[in-house]
Amino acid sequence: MSRNRQLIQLWQQFIPLSLSDVSMALGDPLTTTTLAHLPDARTNIAAVGVAKTIAIFCESPIIMLLHASNALAPTQASRQALWKFALIASSGMSLLLALTALPFVFGIVGEGWLGVSPRLSGTIRSTLSIVILWPFAIGWRRYFQGLLIHCGHSNAVAQAGVIRLLVVGGILAGGFSIQANGAIVAGMSLVWGVIAEAVAVTYLARKLGATKPPELLSNPELPQDLAGVWKFYAPLGGTMMLGWGARAALVGIVARSNDGSIALAAWPAAWGLVLVIANSTRMVQQIIIRNRKLIPDRVLITFAISVGIFCSLILLAVSGTPMSAAAIGYFIGNDTELITRVRPVLLICVLVPLLVSLQNALQGFLVSEGRTWGVNQAAWIGAIVMLGTAYLTSQLGQQGAIAAATGMILGNVIEIGYLFYSWRSAFAS
Repeated sequence: MSRNRQLIQLWQQFIPLSLSDVSMALGDPLTTTTLAHLPDARTNIAAVGVAKTIAIFCESPIIMLLHASNALAPTQASRQALWKFALIASSGMSLLLALTALPFVFGIVGEGWLGVSPRLSGTIRSTLSIVILWPFAIGWRRYFQGLLIHCGHSNAVAQAGVIRLLVVGGILAGGFSIQANGAIVAGMSLVWGVIAEAVAVTYLARKLGATKPPELLSNPELPQDLAGVWKFYAPLGGTMMLGWGARAALVGIVARSNDGSIALAAWPAAWGLVLVIANSTRMVQQIIIRNRKLIPDRVLITFAISVGIFCSLILLAVSGTPMSAAAIGYFIGNDTELITRVRPVLLICVLVPLLVSLQNALQGFLVSEGRTWGVNQAAWIGAIVMLGTAYLTSQLGQQGAIAAATGMILGNVIEIGYLFYSWRSAFAS
């Protein structure tokens, strides 16, 4: 098969998966838009941004269940072991989130570690209480998504993502129509959207036969029991927990910047818009894992770069054109000061989609080879650089949101460099 034909084949697999991530990411700007047109907009945008950061940190250890499900789907024994692991881990993370919402615990985590203003604490805790089932639903959903991807049913993953977006949009629209409390509406849309997607992806997996036992019952090279799954998965779960823990710490740096009050609203508003486009590249990793032994590595890397460049150009068009201020205002309301703070962050983050695509491609190479510790080590280095850069930049007087964006970019670049080094070292050996 020619190189161009292989690239077309990869794009055909990728687009439906990318649409599922885009539909998920669209929830952030839709939520911000709704909150911007409800009472006490700036407070609710900031509170929901902090609450979601904490919720995603509690979810982070199970994010990589998608990758594990895709990689371990070839045998029945590894599937069953991973499903047991997924139920235990997802339940534990929902319990952790419930504990975080308690006043005493939140006083330590939110007001102490993150430096959140006491006036936001009540709103944040209310939102956290609503989304307690979020981590459990995420783990459940990602297990069945991995089975669908392994069996070649990318379109089904996209269909479930659209269902999630429709549920999120419906709840937000209903809340807007009755001018309900913005934080409560945001929390309800967040948790019920992902529960709806989990139900849909489970139904589609069963309908399309992705849950049927594979021909290969076991393989000594893949984990056969809970202990084996833990050994395989621990570096991946730790990687995401570290990554999202670092992002939670980044919120603490933003809160303590010289413009902390507005920066706490500007950063999640800007980053939510960036993620709509950047998240569309994340499924590159699933394409790498699925096609690693079928298509040459050079073609897979070319594919990842093409995806990243395309999405970065989209973000540039959104943030760098004369009409960008009007477009941003549509999403976050007519808060002129907030628009002024968000636009430069978007321009700084233009390369984020390309960086995320490269990051996920290199992670995919390492995961497909079982070298999950290399992924973890790269995440540690990237997180340290990100937080150090953001802290120093904010201490030098830069706006909090810009300091966060600068740290994010440099951290990603360094992490990608280490991932590339690990991949080439593995290839050489």
